[in-house]
Amino acid sequence: MKKFIMLLALALLMVAPAMAEVADTVIRGKIYTADDAGLWAEALAVKDGKFVYVGDAAGAEAFVGEGTKVIDLEEGMVTPTLFDAHTHPATVGMTDWHTRMGLPDYDEIIEFIRNYLAEHDAKEAPFVYFEYYPSNLFGPEGPNKAPLDEIAPDRPILVRDFSDHASWVNSKCLELLGVYDMDPNDPLLKDFVRDENGDFTGWVLELGLMPLMENMYRALNWHPADEPTVEVMHIVTDDLKSWGVTGVFDAYLEDELQAKSIHEMDVNGELNMYYDMSVIMTEYSELDAVIEQIQSLNEKYATDHVKIDTVKIFYDGTNELGDSALIEGTVEDPNNHGFMLLDFEQTKDVIRRCNEAGVDVHFHMVGDLAFRTVCDATEALQNEQGPLKIQVELCHCELIDPADMTRPAKLGIIVNWTPHWSGGYFGDAARKYLGAHRFNNMYQFNPIIESGGIVTFGSDVYSMFEENRANPYFGMQTAMTRIDIEWPMEGENPMRASEEAKLSLENLLKGYTINAAIQLRVDDIAGSITTGKNANYNIYGVDLFEVPKEEFRSVLPKTVVFEGNVIAEN
Repeated sequence: MKKFIMLLALALLMVAPAMAEVADTVIRGKIYTADDAGLWAEALAVKDGKFVYVGDAAGAEAFVGEGTKVIDLEEGMVTPTLFDAHTHPATVGMTDWHTRMGLPDYDEIIEFIRNYLAEHDAKEAPFVYFEYYPSNLFGPEGPNKAPLDEIAPDRPILVRDFSDHASWVNSKCLELLGVYDMDPNDPLLKDFVRDENGDFTGWVLELGLMPLMENMYRALNWHPADEPTVEVMHIVTDDLKSWGVTGVFDAYLEDELQAKSIHEMDVNGELNMYYDMSVIMTEYSELDAVIEQIQSLNEKYATDHVKIDTVKIFYDGTNELGDSALIEGTVEDPNNHGFMLLDFEQTKDVIRRCNEAGVDVHFHMVGDLAFRTVCDATEALQNEQGPLKIQVELCHCELIDPADMTRPAKLGIIVNWTPHWSGGYFGDAARKYLGAHRFNNMYQFNPIIESGGIVTFGSDVYSMFEENRANPYFGMQTAMTRIDIEWPMEGENPMRASEEAKLSLENLLKGYTINAAIQLRVDDIAGSITTGKNANYNIYGVDLFEVPKEEFRSVLPKTVVFEGNVIAEN
C-alpha cells in the first residue's frame, strides 16, 4: 500500500505542472497544424511564446485561468505563419527608383520611353531603368540598341526583360559602362551579345551588367538610392509580415550591408521573422571564396533568427530566352542543349565541397537537363560517400522529364517552386524553343509531391514592379487555377495547361509552412503548430477551405503572431 501511495504521489507530481499551467492565450476553433501527426486540432494554448497544448477543445480547458486570453474562432481558422522560401527583399526595395512600365506592345514601349524622357530631363533622371519589355517581343537575335539610340543619343537608358534575365540598352549606356574600352575577350563581357561584326547589339544577358554599373555611376557623378539599408529592408519585410509571412529565404545577398541591416533589425526587435541568406557563385572557380565569404558573414551576423548558410548558383538560363539546359535541345536545333554553368563533374565537386564545408547549395534551374544533371551528381556523390549532411535545393524546375519526377524524394533533394508563375505570367515565349508538347508540360509538381518529395514555395519577386505578387495568397490562387490574375494566357482560354498540374490548397499550405521550415532548417522550432515549438500562427476571419479559388487573393490574416507576440493586424 505504501508503495502504491508513493507511486501515486510521484505520478501526481509529474502531471501537476501541466495541470497547473495557465496559458497566456487559448484559441478554440478550426486549426490547421501542418503537423503530420495530426493535421487538424480544435484548440491550442500558448505560454511564454511557445505552444504548450495542441489538441481537442476539452483538453484546452485545463490551460484557462486568470489572465488567459481566450479566442473563439467562430467561422475563422488558424494556420502556422507562412514562409517565402525563395525571394529577394533587398533587391525589390532597392528597385523602388526604377520606372515601372509593363507594356506588351513594341510601339507603346517606344512611345512611353520617348514621353518619359521628354518629361524628365537629364538633370532629374541622368540614367533611367525601365521595367519591363515582354520576353517574346523580339526574335532569337534579341533587341537592338538603334531604336533607343534614336530616342536617347546622349543619356544612358536600360529596359529590363520581363524574365529579369536580360536587358536592352542604348549606346550611351554601353559607353559609360566602359565596354568599348575593354579587351573584347574580357570575361566580364561574355553576356554582352555581339553581331557578326563583333559589335555590341545592345542586348545583355543575365546579370552581365551588374559588375560594370559602378563605372556608369562614377561617369555620371550620380548614384541611385539603392543600398540595402534598414529602411529599404523594411519596405518588403513589413509587407511580408502583414501577409502572415515570418520566414524568408533570400535568394542572394546584394552586399554585406544587407546582412548587417537584417542583423541590426533582429537585434533591435524589428525583424520578427526567420531570415536565411545565400551568396551567389557565378563561376566554378569562385566556390572556395564564396564558401569562405558565407562562413565569415555568418560568424559576424548570425543570430537566433538570422543566418547565412547557402551557395546560390544560376545553373542554366531561361526557357523564354532559349538558353535553358534541355535534354532534347530546342525545336529549331536539337543539338542546341542550352547553357549550363557547370558540367556533371563540376556539379558533383561543388556539392561535395559544400558538403565538406557544411554549406547548403541552392540551384536556379529551369530546363530538364539541368534538373537531371544535378540529380545525377547528387546520386553519384551519395553512392560514393553515403548520405549528405547538407541540403541540395533546386528552385524553379520549370521543365522536368517524367522519368526524373520521383528522384527528389529518393535523393532527399528539396524542390522550390514559384506559384504565381503557374498561369500566364511569362506568356508563351518559351513555346518557340520547347514546342507545344514540352511547353504544355511545364510547371508539373504534383508527381514530385505524390512520390513523397519536399516541395516548397516562394515568390522570387525581383523588383518593386511585381512586389504585390509576393503576397502568398496571390500565388496560391494562381497555382490552384493556373490562371494569372494580371497576365492570363492569351487567346480564348486564359488557363495555362494543364488541369492535372493545379495544386491543392492542402499541398500549398504544407509547402508554405512545414516544408519551407525544413528548407530553412528551422523545422525544430517553427513551421507547424506543435507542442513545444515557437508560437507562430495566423488567425483568419474566414475558413480558407471555404474561400473560392478564384477569390483567394483577397485572403488576409486578421492577426499575425510571431513567437507569441502580435506583429501585424489587418
